Amino acid sequence: MMELFIATAFGVESVTKEELVRLGYKDLKVENGRIFVQGDIEDIPRLNINLRTANRVFAILKKFKAETFDELFSGIYDFEWQEILPKDANILITGRSEKSKLFSISSCQSITKKAIIEKLKKKYSVSWFEETGNLYKIEIALLNDTAYVLFDTTGESLHKRGYRKLQSLAPLKENIAATLVILSRWRPQQEVLWDPFCGSGTIPIEAAMIAKNIAPGLNRTFLAEQNGFVSQDLWNKARLEVIGKIDYNSKFNILASDIDEKMIYIAKTNAKAAGVEKDIRFFKADGRKIKKSSDKGIIITNPPYGERIDNSDIFNLYRDFGKCLRDFSGWRFFILSGYDKFEKAFGKKADKNRKLYNGKIKTYLYFYIQV
Repeated sequence: MMELFIATAFGVESVTKEELVRLGYKDLKVENGRIFVQGDIEDIPRLNINLRTANRVFAILKKFKAETFDELFSGIYDFEWQEILPKDANILITGRSEKSKLFSISSCQSITKKAIIEKLKKKYSVSWFEETGNLYKIEIALLNDTAYVLFDTTGESLHKRGYRKLQSLAPLKENIAATLVILSRWRPQQEVLWDPFCGSGTIPIEAAMIAKNIAPGLNRTFLAEQNGFVSQDLWNKARLEVIGKIDYNSKFNILASDIDEKMIYIAKTNAKAAGVEKDIRFFKADGRKIKKSSDKGIIITNPPYGERIDNSDIFNLYRDFGKCLRDFSGWRFFILSGYDKFEKAFGKKADKNRKLYNGKIKTYLYFYIQV
């Protein structure tokens, strides 16, 4: 058994926990921006390939108390690094510090790297460590004066699914889009899902992948696969498992529209790369003038709030969008925005809201569930 550290965006922890429970994991410890889970080596490919809302999957190599740089160096040096790092390993150290006496992240990174190299030089009997081989990413996380030595099994963040060949100026991250769909409790067989400001198509694409049970990491590779930390057989096994669970016969109705024809082209291109272009109806439309297409439906959208329109026009856009949606009786709305006057402009107070971070951008998801 090993302990795994699942990193999430702030505000997404409970949704990722829900995913983990659905995948059969128990005894989860949830903290701000992270979830701890017990697993085995085969859980590393399984989690990387299946998790829709997380950022990264780390293996915890070691944890120890570290209130001084000497304690940090000693704790890192005492690990048997030669068991996981070859003689030519290209080692990249990242870091974070929260509520700890060791708060200089760059210093912690330097000391961690020095301790690892000194140990490897001794074990491999070399005076110089070349670092010409595969990349290995180690993160040193100081959390409440405890040092967590984390092995990054993911590499590029899990939101990088591999299908977004083209994108808009300020794209919504794929894992945040999936979070919106999961939080909406969309019922694919009963409700139309419409994104009237679809941009590069991320929300409808993620919704279609959820409806068809297409694993988000199916078509990309991961760092622990490239550097051999986890055997290729286990990655192949995990991929075959998720391929067998794809529901090709799932019936649902997803609409994606945007006022910008170029965005429709981008969204279609991305949907094709994701394998769901036939599951989404893309069309040009002004989000302020749409008409409901059925008695029951759900709108999940991330309207512009500065990147594609002038600030002076944002209030008017949201006001007109709110007026338009008054004719959508029987529908529910989930609107993500970073505009601080959203509810005033929209013309109606949300039933509730939830703070979410799209990268470093603070946004709120506004729930309108009793329309």
